[in-house]
This record gives sequence, structure tokens and C-alpha cells, in this order.
Amino acid sequence: MALKLRDLAALLGGELVGDGECLIERVAPIDHAGAGEITFVSNAKYTPFLQTTHASAIIVAPSFRNLRRNLIVMTNPYLGFARAVGALMEQRAPRAPGVHPTAIVAPTARLGEDVAIGPRVVIEDAAEIGKGVTIMAGVFIGAGASIGEGTWIHPNASIYHGVRIGKRCIIHSNVTLGSDGFGWAPLDAKKHFLLELLASGRAPAVPPGAPAPAVDLKSPYERIPQVGITAIGDDVSVGANSVINRGGLGNTSVGRGTKIDSLVVISHNVEVGEDCLFVSQVGVSGSVKIGSHCSFGGQVGIAGHLKIGDNVQIAAQSGVSHDLPPNGTYFGSPARPMQEMKRAVAALHKLPELRDEIRHVQKRMSEITAMLDRDVIEARPKPPETSLALPGATDADLAALKERQDLRELNLQGSKVTDAGLAHLKEMKGLKTLILTGTQVTAAGLAALKAALPDTRIDASAPEA
Repeated sequence: MALKLRDLAALLGGELVGDGECLIERVAPIDHAGAGEITFVSNAKYTPFLQTTHASAIIVAPSFRNLRRNLIVMTNPYLGFARAVGALMEQRAPRAPGVHPTAIVAPTARLGEDVAIGPRVVIEDAAEIGKGVTIMAGVFIGAGASIGEGTWIHPNASIYHGVRIGKRCIIHSNVTLGSDGFGWAPLDAKKHFLLELLASGRAPAVPPGAPAPAVDLKSPYERIPQVGITAIGDDVSVGANSVINRGGLGNTSVGRGTKIDSLVVISHNVEVGEDCLFVSQVGVSGSVKIGSHCSFGGQVGIAGHLKIGDNVQIAAQSGVSHDLPPNGTYFGSPARPMQEMKRAVAALHKLPELRDEIRHVQKRMSEITAMLDRDVIEARPKPPETSLALPGATDADLAALKERQDLRELNLQGSKVTDAGLAHLKEMKGLKTLILTGTQVTAAGLAALKAALPDTRIDASAPEA
């Protein structure tokens, strides 16, 4: 399909700049676009291509209005790109209104106007199919299910009994809606401890001081009937091979406008708000409550029984193990605020260098500690000498020693002390040994000294002066 640029601008809701008669046939990437094609720029990294692209026209933001090119100016160029692809290139599967002869439709099923029921479709009792619904080949619609008007269900999807799907939804191939949630009760009650740990990442409370219960891993399980339903709001898209379980008792619900990629699993009793995005391979455990306008990157895992507030963004491969408040961006496993995790990841990449630095610091600290220990030992007051040798002592030296009550041994051999000097030693009661050989001490002086120091061994074997 080809459109004049002015007609395409009106269709996209943008402002025309340039030649409105230019004929546009296709949409192409900016670095490959050529004549007859329109491209777009919504990411700053592609702005250098604005001057080199061979496209006949470009969808741009208002800041690029002055480019000397054919333009469609929009505040949201990416939305313009999406609409242009739909207008120029989308080829929807052919739709044949009516019921194909090979389809099996229960007599009690109610079909709206202008429905298209493809080959080998099965629609069971009391199911309601709204106006303009398209159900492609091999789809199963269970008893009592309801499909809102304008919804399109692609081949081989399975819509279990009682499921409710809103208006204008898109259900892609091999989607399963309303299957049983993962509900099993162990015959050994103690095994509930293990099941809770697996489902939520948290063990059930155990009384203080009590050991965790011993689990019989060979104990069988009994199925818990899943008697709720799955309720899908208006304008929801569910990607190929995704699964949304029915509720165990209440409902599993997905709010209006939510978009679910392929290979996503939403478990029983989960409540999803409006306009959420689930990228491929997200897994949401049972009984999680998710607010509106939330986004989940690929392979995000969410533990059971959590609450996630409105406007929460969770980056790919994150693991959510605790409640998240509204208006936050999270990353990591366990998921933490984005800026906090960026710092943690940056630090993680520096671990080898940090390890070497820590080892260097530890080595230097050991060296410094050893130096400080030596300084402390050297600066520590030394205990007084208890043994003293003064071979050249005089009477004046002994006068200075009379206060040394700590002396235990005094060697005055060969010194020049006299009886007068020895008199100073009479107060040294702690003295145990006194050597006076070779001194000028008289027998009288020695006798007086021995009388004053009866506990002291006095060696004066040499002749006395």
C-alpha cells in the first residue's frame, strides 16, 4: 500500500514538513532506507544518519523540524513509526466471517455478529463469543468462557472453562489461559515447610529455639482443586506460548492495556494492574499483587505473595524476593534500587584490583604494627637493676646507694670504701649478698655492718685493712 506523505502525516497525527505529494510505500531502518521509504529517529544514537539517509521522508521530534528534508514531526516519533508500519505494511491473517464446517460449536454457545470461527475450533457449552471476534484454527474455548468483541485469538490457543477475555484483545498461538495453578498439598504436613521455601524464597516461621522440621522428601502430594478463574481486561495482548493460570479460590486477573510477551508465566491468584509490560520469560509466582504501569524485563522472577507498587520498573534477569514500593527502578537478584546496584556492579568489576590493594595494605599494616611494637618495647621503662657491681666505688658512691631498697646484690670487690662508707649500707635491708673482698673495711666496721644486716651474706674473705 502506498500513501502520499500528507495523507500519512494526517493518519499518524503528525505535522507535515516538505513535499506532501511524495509517495511513501514502506517503512525502513534509517541506515538502509531508500526512495519511496519513510524512516524515523527516536534514539539519539541514530541522529548522525539524519544527514546521510536516503529515505524519502523521516519521522522526527519537534527539535529536528528545521532539517531540509521531508518530515513528519511528532512529539513521539516511535509511536509514529508504529502507526506507519500498521498503515503501510501490516498484513493480518485472512479473516473469513462465519463458522468453518470443521469447527465444533456447542448448541448452548452464544456467537455474536460477524464472528470468524476457523477450522477445527472447539467451543464448549455456554461459552460467549462477542461481536467481531476472530478465532483461528485449532483453538479450544472451554465451557462458560467469554470472549469480548473484537478480540483475535491465533491458532492452537487453549482457553479453559470460565475464562473471561475482554474487548480487542490479542491472544497469540499456543497461549494457555485458565490452566491449573501449581497447587499441591503434601500428605506429610512437615513438607509444607519446603514448599513455602520453594514458592516464596522464605521459610515459614519456626518458634524461637525450635529446629526446622524434618521433611520426608518421599511424601506424596494431593492436588488442590483450582476453582477460581482467569480474567483478562480489555486491550490486553498475550504473546505466543505464555501461560496465565486460573485462581485457586479467587481470580487471576490482568488489567486493561497490559502487554505480555512470549513465554511468560503468571501463576494463580496474581493480580496485574493496567498498562503493564512483561518481556519474554518473566515468571510471576502465586498471589503476587502488581500495580499499574509496571514494566518487567526479560527473565525477571518474582517470588510469591509479594506486593509491587505502581510505576515500578524491573530490569532484565532480576529476582524479586520482597515487596517493592511505587515509583522505583530495580535491578539485580535480589532486586535493589537501580543506582545502588550500579554502584555494586561497578565495585564488583574492580574486585581483582581491590583484592591486590587490600593485600598490599595488610602487608604494610603488619610492617607498621611490628615497628610500633618495637618502639613500644624500647620506650617501656626498664625495671631497675637488682644486681650491681662497683669495683671502683668510693664512700660517696655508697652514700648515693643507701636509698636503693631494690638492690639484692652489691659487689664492691677491690673498691676503696671504708668503714664510714659501709655505714650508709645499714639501711639496705633488702640486700641479700654483699662482696667486700679487697676493700679497706676493718673488722670493727664489718662487725657493725653484719649486726645491722643479719640477713645479708657478706663476703669479706680477703684480709681487711
